[in-house]
Amino acid sequence: MPVSGEFAEWAAELTMRHIPVAVRRATGRRILTAISGGVVAARIGLVDPAVHVAVGIGGPPEAELIGHAAGRLAAPAAAFANGMLIGATRPDPEHVDVGGAMAVVLPVALAVGQEVKARGDEVLIAVIAGHELACRLAASDGSRSVGVLGGALAAARLMALDRARIRDAVGIAGGFVGEPIGAGGILGPAGGMAAGNAIVAARLAAAGANGPPRGMDELLRVWRLRPETVRAGLGVEWACAPHPAAAGTTDYRFDLDICERLGGSRRDARALVAEIRALAFAPSLDSILALTVRIAAGT
Repeated sequence: MPVSGEFAEWAAELTMRHIPVAVRRATGRRILTAISGGVVAARIGLVDPAVHVAVGIGGPPEAELIGHAAGRLAAPAAAFANGMLIGATRPDPEHVDVGGAMAVVLPVALAVGQEVKARGDEVLIAVIAGHELACRLAASDGSRSVGVLGGALAAARLMALDRARIRDAVGIAGGFVGEPIGAGGILGPAGGMAAGNAIVAARLAAAGANGPPRGMDELLRVWRLRPETVRAGLGVEWACAPHPAAAGTTDYRFDLDICERLGGSRRDARALVAEIRALAFAPSLDSILALTVRIAAGT
């Protein structure tokens, strides 16, 4: 079976009981780091032009922004702005092995999760599935722009697409793969654009568009990655397991550091950390996004 088909089948069947506790814990830390970074970026206006553009795009009220009381925007617009908010802050050691893919996968899952009114566990599974794909593709070269592929997988999973359409979504997303052309300028545009494009790819697949016949497999050929290496141990071994640099930090210390980074009301910071830690049991994402707005505003 082609790699793209194998990943589509795996993602479609993935449930919480298939995911080891260590992977869920590591993902929780990555989500905490990403969202707290987005809140900080919102508070200091680090990517205000991106927020302005997203609000101008507007669209149907589907998803909210991190740290901004801008109301609901179209999911691709929200993912674009949130991707830039998260990507504007430097990743911590748990992110360096994936080239910032969480700055794409998470905004996609937040936006589509709100759009389809997904439960927290459904969002968490989608994040883990998309991140795992990105981790496996980035294993030999963390600079490769793999986030859009993981984002498309996460979006397709949340949209409850079947295996064939998940494969098409990832294949279509491959057409958006690009590389940065240099340093400087506004922070995070690659992640923001990739997040928005990932949702567009999944929507195209849902509307009946077909991906390239070989899809992701053709990208592997171009990138000179061996399919057997990318698919090895899928569902048993996890590329997105905890990074060794974070092994010596307890959850208690980690959460305290996140609260310190968030600033604002201590009560709200603690509440946000607790909400994200309990994401698997959350009925929706609404309270998490509302807390980011309050913390960013310092109220």
